[in-house]
Amino acid sequence: DVYLTGVDIARIHPGNILSHVDLELRPAVKKKFQASLMVMDDLAVPIIRGAQALLHMHSIDTPAVASKLICTKNRDGTVKRQRPRVLAGGASATVEITLDQKICISKYADCRPLGRFVLRRGGDTIAVGIIDEILK
Repeated sequence: DVYLTGVDIARIHPGNILSHVDLELRPAVKKKFQASLMVMDDLAVPIIRGAQALLHMHSIDTPAVASKLICTKNRDGTVKRQRPRVLAGGASATVEITLDQKICISKYADCRPLGRFVLRRGGDTIAVGIIDEILK
């Protein structure tokens, strides 16, 4: 059991993260990261640099932008093409994502629940991904 004292109950919401008081043990609160994406096969409109989507992570949904398309990958993880112009359905890629606001994130290797996310646009899931590196 966890008991909190000195916290207003109105400030507690589903999805809040309880962390250690030591700054080095806390997950990062950032708005820019590099991620590995798997684009959905039935994608109608391809993902381009600057494409906007809604990032869903744990219980948060926040606007996000694909700020840089770094590379596309083959199924075995080798680089297929550097700096692609578009990500079509079924593609696997490394991208840089910038969020509108800072959220609590972590590399997938460090904390699986805080390192995975879903990108949605117009009510449809366009990609799923994991965080490889936290940038800013």
